[in-house]
Amino acid sequence: MAEKIGIRPATIVIKDGKLLLVYSRYNNEEFYLFPGGGIEFGETIEEAAIRETYEETGVKVRIKDLFHVNEYIYADDWNKRSVSMYFIAEPVEILEPTTDDGGKIKEVKWIKLSELDNYDIRPKIIAEMLKSDSKLENPIRLYSIDFRK
Repeated sequence: MAEKIGIRPATIVIKDGKLLLVYSRYNNEEFYLFPGGGIEFGETIEEAAIRETYEETGVKVRIKDLFHVNEYIYADDWNKRSVSMYFIAEPVEILEPTTDDGGKIKEVKWIKLSELDNYDIRPKIIAEMLKSDSKLENPIRLYSIDFRK
């Protein structure tokens, strides 16, 4: 059986010591995610990350570098997985979100880097890596795997 693999480009946007996140609801769980989403036909992964960030948050960004790749495997269906690519991005312009995602995103929020421990941010490994500014330049791990329980 062929695997179902989704690719989710996302951005890590930091401005004035604050991290841009979206408060989301999926399968009766609420948590914070890095803005991002699916790739449209004809887009590169970076172009999709830029578009999704703008649509979800109203923040136009410029991609600087790939930071981390996370593979998410669904425990109830090992043939289904998502590969997320997280890019460091700098804000270029801050406007209003341009899309309605059907109610998954509850809030767009800038969270102080010093307060990341107070929030349920997924994937957790990236929040851990962001606690130290030096790790933006040299991430400790470029790849991780999460399993849904």
